Order: sequence, then structure tokens, then C-alpha cells
Amino acid sequence: MNLPECKSRKALKRLLLVCCAWIFVTCLSAQRHYTFESCQLGPEWRYVGRPDLSKYLFVDGKLRLKGSVFELREEKPSTFVGLEQTTERFVAETKLTLFDAESGDEAGLCVFKSREGYVQCCLNNYQGSRRLKVRLQLLSHRLLLVDRHVGLLSEVWLRVSSDGSKLKFYYSTDGEKYQWLEDVDLRLLRSDLVGGEDQALVGMYAFMGSTKYQSGYTFGDFSYFDYQENP
Repeated sequence: MNLPECKSRKALKRLLLVCCAWIFVTCLSAQRHYTFESCQLGPEWRYVGRPDLSKYLFVDGKLRLKGSVFELREEKPSTFVGLEQTTERFVAETKLTLFDAESGDEAGLCVFKSREGYVQCCLNNYQGSRRLKVRLQLLSHRLLLVDRHVGLLSEVWLRVSSDGSKLKFYYSTDGEKYQWLEDVDLRLLRSDLVGGEDQALVGMYAFMGSTKYQSGYTFGDFSYFDYQENP
């Protein structure tokens, strides 16, 4: 083997190593952007329990979730769909519009570990006005961590991130400037405390807490869902 050929092979090996490293880093920080214009959810999407599929619709390129009268802690069909958390560090984001809401109705983001352990960040209707809430379900306790009045707001961007030790919740009214809402210690969602699988589900939900559901359903329209691993 002559010297130029040896140097050429070494250069090729270095190039291959750089390409492999780039692919590895790209995979680690993979970002998934979901829109709903195809009017279907792929096999990666998961429900809690047996879903009532009549409450999962596609309207004008958005995912419309009709509120269930059953909460996620109940062994009955609640309205939730999410992705499996695959890394400790992640960021998830969505844009939500809340329609036809009576007092007690809501929709938003949820990090679900089990029926005894999950966190919700939602836009809630309360006596004619809107509130942003962060709520922790911990065993038999339902803890309201944030209850912020936001006037008649009907459209909001919601974001949750994890650094491996805490969940951090944010909201925005324009999709650009985000404001912090609350941090939640992930030790509260340990499997040995609340049960459930090793990995949580991160997704969207809708709930109808009003008593007027006989006349119709409140619903949340979700324009997109972004999920980024190892940001």
C-alpha cells in the first residue's frame, strides 16, 4: 500500500466516524412534529384504558377531543391520547382552542404515569371565565398547584419539559413568548409510589366537569403536537 492510498483510507474512516456521530446525536435529539391533516393517529399513539373513539375526531386539520365525563383516575373511558416517554429529558408542546365549555370543563396537556399518578396542565372554564390550572393526581389526593385567571382566553399554547428531575409547565398566548406556570418533582411519579409502567405517557386530554353534558360535549381542538427528545 502506497502512502497516498493509506492517507486516503484514513481520511475516509474519519469521515465515516463523523457521519456516524452526527447520526447518533441527531437520533438522540429527535423531534417529532405531528399535525392532524391526515385525519388519523399512527400506531405510536396510546390511550388510557379502552377509548371511546367517537370522542376523537379530525376537523379542519386539527385533532378534536370531546370531553369525557370520566376522569383519568377512573376505570372508565376518559378522553386522552399520548406518546410514550422514551427519554428522561424531553419537551412537548401543543396549541389548544377550547370550545363550548361550561363551568368545570377543560382540555390540555397531561403527563400520565398511572391512574394514581399524573399531572395535568389545562385551560379550564370556571363560571364564564377561563383559568389556567396545573393539577397533580397523587394516590387518592387531587392537588391544585396553579389556578391562574386569564379572562376570556380560548386559545393557548401549552408546553411541558423534563430535565429528568422535574416537570416544568409553561403557557403562551402568541406561540412565541412563554411564561412559567409550575415545576413538579418527578419523584412524586415514581413507579414504586404510584404504580404504572416505567415510562409515562405525554399527551392531550379533554374533560367535561359540567352537569350539562346531556345537551352536548365540550371539546378541545389541538392544532399540532411536538415532542422532542433530549433537547
